Amino acid sequence: MNEQTLFEKLLKEISSYLGDEEISLVKRAYEFAKKAHGEQARESGDKYIIHPLHVALILAEMRLDAESYAAALLHDVVEDTSVTLDKIKKEFGENIAFLVDGVTKLEYMDHFSSEETKLENLRKMLLSMASDVRVVIIKLADRLHNMRTLFFLPPDRQKQIAMDTMDIYVPLAHRLGIYKVKWELEDLSFRYLKQDEYYELAKKVSSKRDEREKFVSDIVKEIKDLLNGQSIKAEISGRPKNLYSIYRKMMREEKEFNEIYDLVAVRIIVLSVPECYQVLGILHNSYKPIPGRVKDYIAMPKPNGYRSLHTTVITKSGEPLEVQIRTREMHKHDEIGIAAHWKYKEGIQLDKNYESKLMWLRQIVDWQKEVRSTKEFVEMVKGDLFSEEVLVFTPKGDVIDLPVGATPIDFAYRVHTDIGNYCVGAKINGAIVPLPTELKTGDRVEILTSKSSIGPKLDWLQFVRTSSARSKIRYWLRKLRETPEEKSEKKEEQQEKKEVKRSYVRRATPRIFQKEETVYYPAVPGVKGIKISIARCCNPEPQDPIIGYVTRGRGIKIHKKDCPNLVAIISSGGKVLPAVWEAKGKAKFLVYFRITVWNVPGIIYRISRVTSEMNVNIENFRTSNRTEKRKHGYYQSYLRFSFVAEKHSLITDIAREIKLIPEVITVRWGKRRIYEDSSSESEESVS
Repeated sequence: MNEQTLFEKLLKEISSYLGDEEISLVKRAYEFAKKAHGEQARESGDKYIIHPLHVALILAEMRLDAESYAAALLHDVVEDTSVTLDKIKKEFGENIAFLVDGVTKLEYMDHFSSEETKLENLRKMLLSMASDVRVVIIKLADRLHNMRTLFFLPPDRQKQIAMDTMDIYVPLAHRLGIYKVKWELEDLSFRYLKQDEYYELAKKVSSKRDEREKFVSDIVKEIKDLLNGQSIKAEISGRPKNLYSIYRKMMREEKEFNEIYDLVAVRIIVLSVPECYQVLGILHNSYKPIPGRVKDYIAMPKPNGYRSLHTTVITKSGEPLEVQIRTREMHKHDEIGIAAHWKYKEGIQLDKNYESKLMWLRQIVDWQKEVRSTKEFVEMVKGDLFSEEVLVFTPKGDVIDLPVGATPIDFAYRVHTDIGNYCVGAKINGAIVPLPTELKTGDRVEILTSKSSIGPKLDWLQFVRTSSARSKIRYWLRKLRETPEEKSEKKEEQQEKKEVKRSYVRRATPRIFQKEETVYYPAVPGVKGIKISIARCCNPEPQDPIIGYVTRGRGIKIHKKDCPNLVAIISSGGKVLPAVWEAKGKAKFLVYFRITVWNVPGIIYRISRVTSEMNVNIENFRTSNRTEKRKHGYYQSYLRFSFVAEKHSLITDIAREIKLIPEVITVRWGKRRIYEDSSSESEESVS
């Protein structure tokens, strides 16, 4: 379709529920985007405006508001044209500019971004989403159209984009309950990530299409007759399961395709909630239900608001059949998720349950305040919010969602940090249970606390499931008060500093500044064999104009040209010489690490794996144990090692990764600069 046909189709879709003023806004956005993109073309050869039109059409299936359509049409203008965000704000207002900015930030999460940049942009996306969830709804539509046209890109980019889609956008669509988008993204990603498996499975599913369609036709007629006999009006249809869900089931249950029978699900839509339960009873009286496969998401909706009754029964032909029973209102939500609640027309309020359905987004904001690094924050979100969940109750009946495998400790920290820190026991469904017990959907969990508790125990880290709980436990353990042993450790560290000359040599040697791998240091043209050092009164840096003062017996001191002390020196007859900053050679660092750890099994392996993954060759590695037994049942140990590095960033990266290991108590390091063409050295120590 050409651009005009697509735009007319969009107008037809939205005219059924938007007013004239809102449609006018969408038209203005289209004309603005069309003019801005001009003759720009995509990899497919299509004019660029075709893409935002398709994105808007995907959103139209969810019946979003006019601002969302305008932002969808404008979402690539700031990134790909000379139009600025301020221009968007001036033309279309604050809300639309915010949406465009939020979606634009995500455009940088592509194949060419560094891992660090990807993580930072994902963090920004999650926080923007917490402010306005339309940001990610638009981005999901954008990603869906990009995935539909992915075959125009080179294979390596196809695979990378598909991987990011499966890793980030599929879980987001699931969390927001936008299942139509989720299923299509899954299948499209599956096609590029595992091409052989995809096409083989697609061929097998296609070969059974006639057989499957006959089965669905027969069972739909059978159920319709049963319900008509009870005077229940219902819409009944068969829904083929998406390929990726079939593949995942084969992998999970270790079955061949011919052992998978439930390739379709039957959906029954009735008029009221009581009829949902009535239909469930009729099905269980007519077919044999499979134990453990009945799920009541009406009484206990999923965190994204999904409501339905699920059951799996054995049909008269002996095949298992999954059935979903819901009302028309539930069905609307279950197709497009949170978008079903999005009404921005003036005077109309959001669904009263909307806030509760986005509690997990508020959790994201809270986590952002608690964690120190972007990587830790993103891992926490992906681990805790993007995994399959169990739904459990608090004693007051509130629903808490947690990842599969979560324990009472995870539950405690999800409710409140203090409840986790002072937990001494737990009850599940009224019975006291061990803290490592895995929670199951429907469990009622009560946490027993005591203010006299000594706090989280080290062994909790061995069984907690959520990253947020692990982070809070680790934080508590790191706050351990200083003990006599730790004072002794400081004395040992001071001795080590002497051994490696860790004094502030800056007082006697030139201050060296590093940008990338080049070292800058001060020099006095024509002067050799005289010690040159930085004046501590003004501490000049490479960008500063400098001058050298010839001292008596202490070499040449380098000052800023505007240093107040220099004025007094010159006025008293002191000798000064011109000085410059020179780049000379590459710097190497001899790096010393000293780490205090709980000596649990595998701790040395985990630390060495950090250095190994960063391609660092350890030159010396020593350990020493304390003989006093700690209250957690483990000894404290010191680990010392050294290596040579060329970049300061590598050292800080290693220190950061080691600090993330739960059993690490302290990390201290020092470095000594070594030059390829100079015997000079300067040293620095960090804790």
